[in-house]
Amino acid sequence: MKRRFGSILLPGVVLLAICSVLVHPFGPVKALVSDKPLLLDATFNPQVVKILERSCQNCHSEKTEWPLYSYVAPMSWMIENDVERGRSHMNLSRWNGYSPEKQQEILSEMSSLVRNRAMPLPRYLLLHPDAKLSDAEVAYLYQWARSERRRLRAIAAAEKAPTSSGGQ
Repeated sequence: MKRRFGSILLPGVVLLAICSVLVHPFGPVKALVSDKPLLLDATFNPQVVKILERSCQNCHSEKTEWPLYSYVAPMSWMIENDVERGRSHMNLSRWNGYSPEKQQEILSEMSSLVRNRAMPLPRYLLLHPDAKLSDAEVAYLYQWARSERRRLRAIAAAEKAPTSSGGQ
């Protein structure tokens, strides 16, 4: 009985190891790497970036730090899926590629999710307890997102305002 179990277990482990290396059902998520700063072209202070780097960048940027367990299937598949989904909602590495309207939409959704403690995801916090946001950090991010949305609206309004014809 033990011999039969061993003859089944070993090939299963080998197959799992091969899948870990070769199979990436969510595409080349780990290949996307950026050296650009987070929130390029946004207005913020260093405290905002510190909070985002600690609590958001692993899933919402191309500066993800991939732990060893993220290379072993099926855990790697779950993590790659979470990162791919996170980046599709908000990619802090490509912030300046979003239109001002899209930035406002993302900031609104982000502030709501953070304020309601839906982000960072509770399962992420199980392995990364240092990413948990304090009440003060939640309030700070909320206020920053609110003021950044206001700034973006003011810029959009100024661009839409009619310009004088300059002497015609």
